Amino acid sequence: MAREDMSLNETSVFVTEEEMRQVDQSYKQQRKLSFSFGTVFFLVTLMIPFLSGTAEWWYGTPFLAGLSLNFWTTIVLFHLFYWVLAYLFVRRANQLDEKLK
Repeated sequence: MAREDMSLNETSVFVTEEEMRQVDQSYKQQRKLSFSFGTVFFLVTLMIPFLSGTAEWWYGTPFLAGLSLNFWTTIVLFHLFYWVLAYLFVRRANQLDEKLK
């Protein structure tokens, strides 16, 4: 059994130190990108209920068509925000991928 394992190891391809360094660098940069975009999304998402409970200009003042900025943000602007954020994230991730190749 030990001889079988040794024969498999002799034909295995190992990863070089340079390849491991590139993978590690890629992982760190992708993690940084993901956490930064995640933080922006999290903070903006928390801002909506926070302003809804604390700022009368946000929830009580008519903005457009007699509806508040809170309404428009919840119905339209927030969805536009996360689509734009997703688009920017994908572009930055693709640029990062191209740079690391």
